[in-house]
Amino acid sequence: MNTREYYDRQKEPWGLGEIQDIRSEYETNEMTISQIADIHKRTPGCISYKLKNLGLITHNTLSRGYIEYKNSDLYREIIEQSKFEDASRKLKKERRINMSEKITKYTTKPSESEVLAPNPKSKQVVELRLDTSCAEIAELKNEVLSIKKDVREILRLMNAMYEFESQSPTPRLYLDL
Repeated sequence: MNTREYYDRQKEPWGLGEIQDIRSEYETNEMTISQIADIHKRTPGCISYKLKNLGLITHNTLSRGYIEYKNSDLYREIIEQSKFEDASRKLKKERRINMSEKITKYTTKPSESEVLAPNPKSKQVVELRLDTSCAEIAELKNEVLSIKKDVREILRLMNAMYEFESQSPTPRLYLDL
């Protein structure tokens, strides 16, 4: 039995030829799941589940060589790695939940006293601002540009209205944005 790195085809789809080969290797050649796994570069557990899905065995633990596989270093390595990955996924999920709670909690604009006075809430607001993504920043920039265009258009219309009403040159309102 090899190390986990050897079995690099875990997530690849099964081909029809490969399924037929596995079937003949298990039934005709009476090979163990470890031997079949070494040939196809898939883990013995993967081979065992495929045999169950093909209907060659009733349960994955009843396959030939499963006990040997379960007592191997490879099995312990896979279990250890999956525990680590599960803990990592759980931690990422908790971080996402905490971030969404912060966003929900601090969506309202803080008062000036909160911004000026250093306290934990204002620090969390600053942290929230640092965690915004580039896409959110770009979206806000686009919104600001749109508002600037609208204000310019309003000023242009106001100047046109003043000119129309007075029909004489008057100072124009200019706002440099």
